[in-house]
Parts: sequence; C-alpha cells; structure tokens
Amino acid sequence: MERLSWLIRERRVGKRPAPSILDWLLTLALVVIALLEIGSGAFPGPVAVAAAFQVASTLPVAFRRLAPLQAITVSVLVSVPYVLAYGAGNSLSGAVTLLLLVYSVGRNTRGRELLAGSAMGLLMIVELGIGGRLVTLEDWIYVLLIYGAALVFGVALRIQTERAIALAVAADRAQREQEATAQAAVKEERARIARELHDVVAHNVGLIVLQAGGGRSVLATDPERARAAFQQVEQTGRQTLTEMRHLVGILREDGEEERQPLPRLERLPVLIDEARAGGLSVDLDVAGAPVELPAGLELAAYRLIQEALTNVRKHAPTSHVWVRLAYEPERLRIEVSDDGGSAGAATAPVWDASDPGHGLIGMRERVRMYDGRIQTGALPGGGFRVEAVLPLSVASA
Repeated sequence: MERLSWLIRERRVGKRPAPSILDWLLTLALVVIALLEIGSGAFPGPVAVAAAFQVASTLPVAFRRLAPLQAITVSVLVSVPYVLAYGAGNSLSGAVTLLLLVYSVGRNTRGRELLAGSAMGLLMIVELGIGGRLVTLEDWIYVLLIYGAALVFGVALRIQTERAIALAVAADRAQREQEATAQAAVKEERARIARELHDVVAHNVGLIVLQAGGGRSVLATDPERARAAFQQVEQTGRQTLTEMRHLVGILREDGEEERQPLPRLERLPVLIDEARAGGLSVDLDVAGAPVELPAGLELAAYRLIQEALTNVRKHAPTSHVWVRLAYEPERLRIEVSDDGGSAGAATAPVWDASDPGHGLIGMRERVRMYDGRIQTGALPGGGFRVEAVLPLSVASA
C-alpha cells in the first residue's frame, strides 16, 4: 500500500529530478564489470579505447528511469563507432546494460517513445550481428526473444501499475463521495431532529404559560390547586430545559414544509397497523408499565421504530417482524428484529443512502441525542436486528 501511495504521488508531482543512489550504484557495478572484462581481453581493440567506449555506453543506465528513450539512444549511438571499427565484445556487462535499457523503455514509455525505444534496442542487436557476435539464425532468434521478453515485461508492469493507480484513485474518490453523502445525511437528519425538538419546546412553553395562568387565577381562592399547578409548571419547565439542551448546537434549517402533529408512543399500534397494511407481518410486545416520558424522548423512540420498520419493508418485505418496547426502571429498551423472509434476505445493514432521513444514520443521531446506545447487525439464522436503549435518567435531568 505504501508503494502504491508512492506511485500515486510520483504520478502527480512528476518524475524524480535526478537518479537515485541505487541507480548510481548499479551503474557503477556495471562499469566495474566492464573494466574487468576489458582487462581479461573480452573486447577487441586498444584497451583504453574499449574502456572509454564501454564506460560511455554504460553510464546512461543511471538515467534509464528518468529518460529511458534518451538513455538507450545515447548508449546505442556511442557503441556504433566502436563496433564498426573493432567489432562487438563478448560482454556480460553489455548484455545486462541492454536488458535494463530495453526493460526501462517498456516500463516508462508509451506510444511513439515506446516505438522509438524499441527501434533503438533492435539497432543494438543489429550492432551485435555486425560485430560478429550473432552468426547463426538460432543466435538471432535467441537474442531477439531475450530482449523482446524484457520489453514485454516492462510494458506489462507499466500497465499493471497504471491500472492499480487508477483503481486506487477511483476507490479514494468513491470513499470521499461516500463520506460526503454520509455527512449530508447527518446534516439533514440533525436539521429534521432540530425542527421536531423546536416544536416540542414550543409546545411545552405553551403548557407552562397555561399552567402558570391557571395557578395565578386560583392562588387566592384555592392554594392547593395553585400549588399543584405550579408543581406542574416546575416539572414541565425541567422537561423543556432538557429539550432545550438537546436543541442547542443543532443547526436548524427552516423550510416551507407543512407541519404535522408530533407522534407519540400511544400511536404505536396505529404505526403497526400501517406496517401490516404495507405487507409486513408484525408482532408488537410492550413490557412494563408505561410511564410519562419527555416529549422529545418519546418522539425519538417512535421514530426509531418507524425507521426500522421502513427499512425492513425496503430490504425484506416478506419477513416477519417483532417490535418490542420495554419500560424498565431506568431506561427504555427498543428492539425491532426480523427473520429476513423466506430466504433470510435482510442480512445487510439497513441503510439507504438515497433517503438520508432513514436508516442507521438517523437512528444513531437520535440515540446519541439522549446519551443512549444502539446496536445493529445481522442475526445468525438470517434477518436483522436493531436494538436501542434510551436512559430515562438523562432525559429527565
């Protein structure tokens, strides 16, 4: 992965401005081998001339990755006068030099540069024939196969690298788009929650005004009724303060959409009937004694069940669904599970990115507002489960 990241950076900023230390060390090693071969008599002609030409034709190896076409051209053209004058030498360093230059042409060039570099490699092979190193047809075929394989190998590696870079760039773009979509979904859901909490707060403030007015009107004639009214004002005020705390910090986007009465858990049977009318088979189980909940918390619980049922209808419309609502001493537990239908289809996370108001993003946002927790996942035998716990102590603080 680090290698791929380096390749992407190299492609964006361009090639290195100078050969690397490894390139120079490789070139130096080839020069030393060539000088040793010259000393052993592997090259015809005067030793000094052979040494000068071999060093000059080997040095371009250091630049084979920066300028592959120029490197192989210089090496070939430098070798031509020596081969024509004295013949070709039987050199390991020369063979390795040509292999590296031909490979680099395939690895780092394309189009016309690739054709020109291939022609230079072919000219180098012709030089070997002119210099007397290739005598039989088998010699020609063998050399052509060896250097042709080096060229093809370089082209194959270049194509693979470019494909890997393209896939990495596409994956990075897809991830960024997914993150942007998720952020937009979160923003939309938070705006929706803010609008609903705004209505809850406005409703509670209206109740406070009415209760305070009622208590004031009977303060002189019926102190007990007035005391009860003011206690109710205090309780409603605490709930309103809690909802205000949840509302603060959320960006509220005003819209022209028509406002509907906010649903409560007492409408849960109606929601279940609507789901059944939509084709789902739903069982509802309410455990524990229902208690009065803050309007915002009750709304969040209702929306969790509603969104879970909506996603089951989208992803597993033939499944059987169980909705469980448990009133526990310090928390409200919600569970919506399904069997995935006849084929256990609902085994993937219930998140529909095309409708950011529903799915896991909306559920998590609502639960997080009340310091609750939510768990979602596929069931072992097929189907999917959404389980959320909302603490009542936090809601009434």
